[in-house]
Amino acid sequence: MVFLVTSLLFIISDEGNSQRSENTEWIKESTKRDSPYSWYLLMSYDSLPASASAPLLNGGEVTTQKSVGTFDYLKGRTRIDLLASMEMNVHEIAHGYFDHNMFRYIPENNLEFNPDNANGFIYITPQHSFFVSFPLKALFPSGELAAVVPSDLRTYRYNTYIKGTTSTQSDGIIGLLNELHAYYCGSRYCFDMLEAYKTAAGSDETGLFEWVTHTQSTMSAFYEFDFFINEYLLHMKRKYPQNYEILRSYTPFRESYRALQGLYIDLIDRYLDRINKEMELLNSSGDAVTRLTDGWLWIKAGGSHISSGTPLFSDERKTLLPVLEGRRYEEIEEDFGIR
Repeated sequence: MVFLVTSLLFIISDEGNSQRSENTEWIKESTKRDSPYSWYLLMSYDSLPASASAPLLNGGEVTTQKSVGTFDYLKGRTRIDLLASMEMNVHEIAHGYFDHNMFRYIPENNLEFNPDNANGFIYITPQHSFFVSFPLKALFPSGELAAVVPSDLRTYRYNTYIKGTTSTQSDGIIGLLNELHAYYCGSRYCFDMLEAYKTAAGSDETGLFEWVTHTQSTMSAFYEFDFFINEYLLHMKRKYPQNYEILRSYTPFRESYRALQGLYIDLIDRYLDRINKEMELLNSSGDAVTRLTDGWLWIKAGGSHISSGTPLFSDERKTLLPVLEGRRYEEIEEDFGIR
């Protein structure tokens, strides 16, 4: 009997592993098909060598090692779980690309690595990217903003990125730019994957619901990092005006931030537009009844008496949007040519 039970456990385990393997291949193929933007980023990181070197400024050489594989953050068994997990994977690999692609870029462009700078590589599109290298001595840790950010504006990611121990301390605003970049990449992936969510969920209405549920947080991250960066710039202008002018004249930061901000805003507009179009299709088909109420999407499947609701954004958007759309950052917007 023990033998039979043990054999049955092995069979169940083998079937579970086989299903996960099939679903993992499915998510990779779906990403490649539906989000070529994300797939290009993943494969660009994948093509980087495990170990790379670049010439140091003033002589010598600096070497880096890849710390994670291309799909190390991909977890879960079901297709829905893997869709959500791939967003985190794209986000983290965007960080890896930021750190490691410069070791390809620097030698290819006959440059030298400056260890006294905050360095990184921003991926916008396959044809549009930026190498960023800005003096650390002209930056301050994001923790300094704790003295100026009001308590009612200390949102979900405040403790991690303003008071925490991430690169936003060591690299200041370049660390914040790195995070904006990674969150944009994850949000772009989520936006692209609606059809895959429908397939994984088994119906258009459930797929839309799951897609919004898993997309709203990373979309909302834009408002936090746009707020953090604007607060950083405003504080820098007031307390460190000379360093502010140096940053303002530094083209790679100015243009990469402007590009990411514009693309993220456009992505959010398209996200909202797509939700409205999907609601129209579901309501006209009779497969479901959908409505928007106070920023929540409600869906009732055909024949059901129960509606399920999910917010389009997390509360951070409601908190920060009035500040971002107000007059607080007018001088920053003028200086940097942003919205």
